Amino acid sequence: MLYICTMFRVILLWLMVISGVVMAPAQRNPETPQLLDKAYESLYENPDQAFQILQNINLIKEPEPIRQRVQVILSRAYNFKGEYAKSIDQSLDKLSRNNNPYSDYALAQQYQALRLYKQSARISRTLSENISKIKSQTYPENLVAYIYQLNASNLMVDRQWKKALENLDLSNAQLKNTEEDFIISIENDIYRTFILMNQHYIDRAELLVEAIQKKLEKRPQYVFLSAFNLDNYGRILFLKKDYMQSVDKLKKALGLIQNKPYNALRYRIDEDLSKNYLALKNEDLYQKYYSVYKEQTDQLDKSRKDALRNLVKLNEQYENQRLEESNQKMVRKISRASVASLCAILTIALLTFAEQRKNQSLQKQIDFYTRQQGFITSTIKPEITALETTKKPLSISKEKETDILARLEDFEKSEKFLNRDMSLAVLAGLLETNTKYLSEIIKKYKQKNYNHYINELRINYIAYLLKTDPAYLNYKVSYLAEKAGFSSHSAFTTVFKSVTGMSPNTYIQQLNQNPS
Repeated sequence: MLYICTMFRVILLWLMVISGVVMAPAQRNPETPQLLDKAYESLYENPDQAFQILQNINLIKEPEPIRQRVQVILSRAYNFKGEYAKSIDQSLDKLSRNNNPYSDYALAQQYQALRLYKQSARISRTLSENISKIKSQTYPENLVAYIYQLNASNLMVDRQWKKALENLDLSNAQLKNTEEDFIISIENDIYRTFILMNQHYIDRAELLVEAIQKKLEKRPQYVFLSAFNLDNYGRILFLKKDYMQSVDKLKKALGLIQNKPYNALRYRIDEDLSKNYLALKNEDLYQKYYSVYKEQTDQLDKSRKDALRNLVKLNEQYENQRLEESNQKMVRKISRASVASLCAILTIALLTFAEQRKNQSLQKQIDFYTRQQGFITSTIKPEITALETTKKPLSISKEKETDILARLEDFEKSEKFLNRDMSLAVLAGLLETNTKYLSEIIKKYKQKNYNHYINELRINYIAYLLKTDPAYLNYKVSYLAEKAGFSSHSAFTTVFKSVTGMSPNTYIQQLNQNPS
């Protein structure tokens, strides 16, 4: 009895030691929530500070929701810096791809940063339709506020102002009194400013911008929000043709983010300053800010293209992995069925052998097993053949042609063709088809290849603006080229002449001589 008690104590002690060793690494840092909050707030003070704070979090010890939130903050920090390729590399490939709200939100956010608004909208819309399910799970309450906010911004791209405002209201309804919620509420107000400007409620937009600025005066550390709001203020004053005041607000915005890596925002401000100096006919300052804007545009465009390539690669890897896992599951099921059949057959064979001890009966069982194996093999082969046949090019059905043409018409009515990144592959993604189908349909129905098609849309758009808006007659050809989505002045001039039969300068001179 004493020996048994001693052994029990030894075993109990051993279990305590082992459990301590096993459980110790899983203990999360109690300071992690505070670190996450500080990292999030630092996004709006200086993104580099957010990176430094997040380095203090050991993700191995943290649960999945914490790891996901870290990746979302990282993603936003890189996007603020205009480093879209790094944002893709550092976030999406580390987020679990199991259709959970956090990873879906991160993916939609990435699509929006890369101007793939249709893909972003599809995800954000699905998320907003499943809010009740998300609320029932263990996610932070403000994730729902983010989802409504993201959905609102996507609706704004489609100019669905009323629905966008409804989503902003729903986003605000999720907020409480935390610092993060204050930031979300300010972002929502900034979105409202955009909507008011686009609805031509300029005076109301100005009042809202001033109200936002008063709120931010109490939290001067959030320089990103203040600069963004001042940029909106500058745009409002530009629309009111108060160019000097607009310049004043824009320079204040630029000063707030001086020596801070908000490259995407700085690009906007420099562009707005160049427009103001162009309107003021200050050639030197126009060239100064426009050259900086142009350089930043080239860098951001390169980053977006790299990010698009990485995103496509990651999606392909994910789909291949999903397909491989599906095939492995199928093979495992068939293997289990094979083993089960084998066991059953051998069991029957052994019982029969034991009972009857007749070689003939055993041989029948072995023959049956052989036939079963042949059946299993035949069930595997058609699946592989089906996968192989999907790689062969398929003829385009009439229904598919009609669908792609309808989507192409919607695209032509938008201004998305002005996007410099609008390659055949990107457009195919927007239209939810593939490059082969799209190229064939453009050639068949537009009687031109993709490059001629997209360039003609751009030139016709600029020609229309020159004819209908006298302000454009005063703009430099280099600005018109940038506006149309061309990479250089010379490329724009060449294409303009090939489409219209005259150079941009000749066309502008004719309009000045004969506006009708």
